Amino acid sequence: MKNLIFLLTLFTTTSLSAQLINAEGSYFGLKGGVTYSGIDEIKTTIIRPVFPEETYSTRLSNQWGAAAGIFFYMQFENTFIAIQPEMLYSMSGGTFHYEDVKGLHYSMDFNYQYINFTPYFKVYPLSEVSDALSGFHIGVGPQLGVNITSNAIRYTSNTEVIGQDLQIQQNLREVLKGKPAFSLALGIGLEWENFLVEGRYQLGLSDVIETQANGYNFIENPNRNMAFMVTLGYAIPFNQ
Repeated sequence: MKNLIFLLTLFTTTSLSAQLINAEGSYFGLKGGVTYSGIDEIKTTIIRPVFPEETYSTRLSNQWGAAAGIFFYMQFENTFIAIQPEMLYSMSGGTFHYEDVKGLHYSMDFNYQYINFTPYFKVYPLSEVSDALSGFHIGVGPQLGVNITSNAIRYTSNTEVIGQDLQIQQNLREVLKGKPAFSLALGIGLEWENFLVEGRYQLGLSDVIETQANGYNFIENPNRNMAFMVTLGYAIPFNQ
């Protein structure tokens, strides 16, 4: 989180004096960047409450990933509003860690990948203040992520039994299935010349893991995702 805030602050302070995009018109663009994501409530899905909590401990950790895609940009004439529909590939998952008093340690990595469709709306609140600030914007939009790696679970443990981790991993892939992810994207950004720098927070609104019938006593439980994303884009005018 501190790294993302630092990056956004750096881009803000170094770009205010640049020539910003303020021309009305339509653009096609490419963008890429990094993601930092996690999935919540995995413990509730995996571990039934009948087990005393003093006998084990769990924690969740986030994952770094990549993002890349294309977008269309159009600023409405004589307004401070623009639309930016996107199709974006992104890595978004999380890791569940378990440890108990018997010495068992294991981790489950949910390494999901998505094709995201986002009708993103942008507002330029400072466009009338000065030319140097006209490219600063805030944005919001719904996002639908189609999971293209629904069984991408990696299981590792400290067991010494040969092949056991691979067998458990295969069983988990058959029981826990990645689902489409619906989220709300909230962001801020800057535009200068033909470049766009944007930072977003993706608030998960839907369950991203479906629990199939199983013998592990796993239960169906809302597992929502969250992600931070920082991207750099380049916009190309349709009419040059």
